[in-house]
Amino acid sequence: MYFMAVKLIKYTMSEYKKRLIYRIFTFSVCICIMIAAPLIMFTKDNKVTADDEPTVLSVWQIDNFEGGRGSRASYLQNIGNDFSKSGGCYVTVTQITADAAVENLTGGTIPDLISYGAGTEGLERYIVGDNPFYCWCNGGYCLLSLEQNADFSKANAENTVINEGTGNKVKACALFLNLNGADCVQPTAAYVKLINGEYKYLLGTQRDIFRLKTRGLQFSVMPVTEFNDLYQNISITTQNTKKCAVAEKFIEKLLLQSNNISKIGLFKEGQNLYDDELHVMEGLNYNITLKTPLSGNTKNELDEAILNSDINLIKNLLN
Repeated sequence: MYFMAVKLIKYTMSEYKKRLIYRIFTFSVCICIMIAAPLIMFTKDNKVTADDEPTVLSVWQIDNFEGGRGSRASYLQNIGNDFSKSGGCYVTVTQITADAAVENLTGGTIPDLISYGAGTEGLERYIVGDNPFYCWCNGGYCLLSLEQNADFSKANAENTVINEGTGNKVKACALFLNLNGADCVQPTAAYVKLINGEYKYLLGTQRDIFRLKTRGLQFSVMPVTEFNDLYQNISITTQNTKKCAVAEKFIEKLLLQSNNISKIGLFKEGQNLYDDELHVMEGLNYNITLKTPLSGNTKNELDEAILNSDINLIKNLLN
């Protein structure tokens, strides 16, 4: 009897242990599931959020030459705002100088796109994509006089003042017009010297036409077709494949909006946007143009050629 009792007790304890182990195992599995499930969902949600997060395109605007009116940075931002509504992408435009842009690029701060004037040096090695640049608007040089039906063939270095601009190659333009040695002054000062009668002619740009129109003055305009470097380009600089595709779409929208370029007082090749004094500046063919960014060596060669009045070297560098 004792033996049978001991055997029964052992059997009962064995069943109890099995049930206890099973309950502990089941409880542990439940705990693991309770802990793991939220983590899995959190990771999944984060992945979805990251995938669905809209692209942000950063654009730098560099003004290498005077525009017509308004701000090119604001114009680009407005295009960007419209693009954001349909493209699931945000666009931020920052106004920056050419020197600051090169300094930031050298330091590793690189935007997704850069809008810049032709002849800018130091950008070329950061440009990516099959198309190095797109020209989205342009300006132009012109001779101006307060005389009606002025005879511009009489313009010379003594009676002409030059608007020296803010980064363009107006002195190269002056060489092609035989105005080498004419007085070069700051943009507003040049315009003032013309209206004060200190000079008979002004070698300026579309911006000077707007200045004279604002004053309500009568004047004559002769477009300069010998040389032009007043081109506003845009290039992709991001290495991100996804952003490159979005940047291409943004550029496409920018180019499709070229009929609105008159809002900033500039021009677009192949289009007629004006019916006033600016109309004579449209549809022109230029003998020599500078439309691209430049390497440091080419810029130095060009600047030296302009300084030495070497027209042939200028032509060789730009053709």
